[in-house]
Amino acid sequence: MTKRHFLGTVAALGLMAGGAAAQDIINLEEVTFSANLTPTELARAASSVSVVTREDLEADGTTQLVDYLAKLPGVTVTQNGGPGGSASLRIRGAGPEYVAVYVDGIRVDDPSSPQTAFNFGTLSTADIGRVEVLRGSQSALYGGSAVGGVVNITTLGATEDGFSQSLQAEVGSYNSQLLRYGLAFRDDRFEAALNFSHTRTDGFSSHEPFPGAPGLTDDGHEATRLSLSGRYQLTDTFALGVSGFVQDSTSEYDDFGADADNLLKRREYGARVFGEYSLGNSVHEISATLYDLEREAFQPRGTSAGVFEAQRISFAYKGVTEYSPALTFIYGADTQEESITVRGQGPDSNRVSGVFGQVLWTPRDDLDISATLRADHNSGFGTFYTGRIAAAWQATEALTLRGAAGRGFRAPSINEQLGNPVFSIAPNTGLAPETSISAEIGADYRFANGAELSATLFQLSTDNAISYCALTVGAFGAPCPVAGPVGFTNQYQNVAGETRRRGLELAAGVPVTDQHDLSLAYTYTDARNPAGGRLARIPYHDLNVTLKSDWTETFSSQIGLQHVGGRTGGLGDYTVVNASMRYRLTDNADLLFRIENLLNEQYQKISGYGTSDRAFYLGLSSRF
Repeated sequence: MTKRHFLGTVAALGLMAGGAAAQDIINLEEVTFSANLTPTELARAASSVSVVTREDLEADGTTQLVDYLAKLPGVTVTQNGGPGGSASLRIRGAGPEYVAVYVDGIRVDDPSSPQTAFNFGTLSTADIGRVEVLRGSQSALYGGSAVGGVVNITTLGATEDGFSQSLQAEVGSYNSQLLRYGLAFRDDRFEAALNFSHTRTDGFSSHEPFPGAPGLTDDGHEATRLSLSGRYQLTDTFALGVSGFVQDSTSEYDDFGADADNLLKRREYGARVFGEYSLGNSVHEISATLYDLEREAFQPRGTSAGVFEAQRISFAYKGVTEYSPALTFIYGADTQEESITVRGQGPDSNRVSGVFGQVLWTPRDDLDISATLRADHNSGFGTFYTGRIAAAWQATEALTLRGAAGRGFRAPSINEQLGNPVFSIAPNTGLAPETSISAEIGADYRFANGAELSATLFQLSTDNAISYCALTVGAFGAPCPVAGPVGFTNQYQNVAGETRRRGLELAAGVPVTDQHDLSLAYTYTDARNPAGGRLARIPYHDLNVTLKSDWTETFSSQIGLQHVGGRTGGLGDYTVVNASMRYRLTDNADLLFRIENLLNEQYQKISGYGTSDRAFYLGLSSRF
């Protein structure tokens, strides 16, 4: 494989729905599509990237994507209860408002949420084929929302020529059920995939005054999802493609500190169309994307507490030119408009347009350098610039040294400015944008026996951080820096000074024997506000250890341990063990079994919210 393999029509795989075509050319587990917007060997990307394949998800067995992502280095997760509950993903201590999330090239962060964040609690693994998690500031390529990182999700596509189908069914504790069906086709010029899934569970109580509290009502969740992707090579130089999804979900939830009978209905859909044109040593892509979401809360059930509508429309151009084997240029322009409507407040919108350029340079065989510059214009906050520079040096065949530094910028979201009178959040039209500087240095070492070790030191410093604070005594959050409007309990305000997140990531993989592989991911994070106080819900320690075993050609198992310690808010440490097994019944069918929370640990991820007891799940998957 070349240093930076230029793949023509695969080069613009922000979509990544055409990933199956690339599988014939390169090993996808050794390549990142997201770090540079063109296929790049992981060892030469100079970025901290975790790649999750469909095989990884199937071996683990979890049906909630966020549960798997929580095992990756640098990633921490908190959730208000079980499936359907609000789940926040943090990267290196940077909250969900700093993480850009894409599904098949469609940005799915919710503009109607308080800080434009994606709720991972409603996303299952049913139709997911691949996930890339970029850690560290990516604003120069992905815009202001990517200060902490990027999660790029690709749905299942065709993996072989001709028609293929897949089916999975599962039942388990809490009266949980899952059904998934997939249909795919691929030939020399055309590929398409259609995936359907339905999940439901009676769940457990979101509200839990103390770990293991009895006598509480369950909070269930139900979701139906349909996704599709397709790509047609009209000529040797021109291709058209499409991707999209629609999901309906209903989730029961509790008030903070109360076992309430509340309901949240949510409907969202996204669509993307694109065209790719190859000319000489360049590939050009134009695309249009739509994301639409409506959610309505009922507090209590039957009484509407508000309807939130959000829409994002974007247009983008990307180009990749391989000037020489040692020099590649990536460039583009994009514009997006976000609009939200909250019943009782009327609509509001914001537009951001930007241009960017990136240079990938390999001055010698053992050195890769990338430099990126971006300019964005925000309709409410003017023009701002972000940049990033990164380098990877293969000091020896076994050792790679890498480093990166970047500048980020996050403008206040619509809801941070508007507030929400329904929830007693005051407006604040005087909010200022955040600026940030991030840096990391790391080393990767591969031992002769195949073992791998990676270590990364990181820091993210943010000025003028926007924080949710309390205007009145007894309200949730730290006291606001300045007084706000009378009649409200909370407000978003800028916090003067530097908010700092720093830490260490360790990742290791060890082939213990021919049958057993051990992997480890550990993150130490120290996140503090300008006054020196710790930021909420960011633990000092997050350790994940996984042992995968292939006992025979037909039977495999996996056992994983997660330990989270040094938490804020008086929450104690916890250790959770999960196990899964897979038995091949025939060449086309597998029997699945897993146990969540094997040791029945009683713990909370967020104070006052419940987690699963020991739970059992049995399933069957088939390919034909």
